[in-house]
Amino acid sequence: MKYIYYALLVSGLSILLIKRRQLDSRLQLFIPLLFLAIVTELSFDYRKQFIVYHIYQWIECGILCTYYYLLLGQSRYRSLILLALLAYFCYFAAFFIRFPQKMFHYDPIDFAAEAFFVTVFSLYYLVNLYRSGEEVNIRQHPHFWIASGNLLFYSGALLFMCVAFPLMMKDKQWYVQLGTLVKFLNLVLYLIYIKAFLCRLQEKSLA
Repeated sequence: MKYIYYALLVSGLSILLIKRRQLDSRLQLFIPLLFLAIVTELSFDYRKQFIVYHIYQWIECGILCTYYYLLLGQSRYRSLILLALLAYFCYFAAFFIRFPQKMFHYDPIDFAAEAFFVTVFSLYYLVNLYRSGEEVNIRQHPHFWIASGNLLFYSGALLFMCVAFPLMMKDKQWYVQLGTLVKFLNLVLYLIYIKAFLCRLQEKSLA
């Protein structure tokens, strides 16, 4: 599964780099996102230190919040995205300063918070797109696919992360099995991203 994961990351990044001049500028945010995901995975495979994941979560949360901020245009909801991002950074800066040892161990709390925000933003965008009444070609609407993929993965991952520690302590087998499901959802996420990157819809036509 790990090799499939790397293949999807590299494929998505390659498509973005090849099509970067034709892409909606908002999609270009996924170039550093995928690049850093690859670097993070390679670094963890080599050093086995969880600090790289915690650093990546901060960067990923910042990039995804920026993406939704730009995607929502003139919506009043944009201010809540900025507030959520500020709260995320402030809280976890204080958390890891108070408990610096947490940076070097598995602790999904920062990912769980990010997953909550991304789930809410994705759901809001999809509902707003539906309510807009605008006629869109779903098959060629990259932001629809990205928001749908994010909603699927981050909502599923959030459910898992909320029970991760209790499962580790009480039933390691269930923890491993549910963890495999989350890994599968991650593969699906990057498959959906690739679909989004291959869409041909021009920026001016996007919702």
